[in-house]
Amino acid sequence: MSDLSRTTLEAYGFLDTDPKSRLYRYAKRAYAIIDKSGTVRYLKVLDSPKDLVSDDELLAQLDKLPK
Repeated sequence: MSDLSRTTLEAYGFLDTDPKSRLYRYAKRAYAIIDKSGTVRYLKVLDSPKDLVSDDELLAQLDKLPK
């Protein structure tokens, strides 16, 4: 996500707000699934940029969406 003003990052909790962190004011690695009506159906914010959510977990969350 590109968000130069950081308003969306902050709204969804994707922004590192710890002034002691080396990544202060940078986006955290995050995953969001938002349905057609704009409802957040899945949100996972990871503390480490090295961590990833598995494809299987994301696909399982997508399968939960109404068809």
